[in-house]
Amino acid sequence: EVELSSDGSAVNTGPKGVINDWRRFKQLETEQRQEQRREMERLIKKLSMTCRSHLDEETDKHKQKELQEKINGK
Repeated sequence: EVELSSDGSAVNTGPKGVINDWRRFKQLETEQRQEQRREMERLIKKLSMTCRSHLDEETDKHKQKELQEKINGK
């Protein structure tokens, strides 16, 4: 005899049903772990500090100056 769960799907309480339930549980567990990992990576990227060297800042200033000179027609 097949029982129906609250969402209308069939429930098999025998060995095959238990194995299928376990597989589904492991699949959901893996998906949840992957989502948590992705969320942690997003949070790390968001909160990580970026560090720029003095040379990087000087290079950017030089590029900005050159761009401004081109805009001004020099």
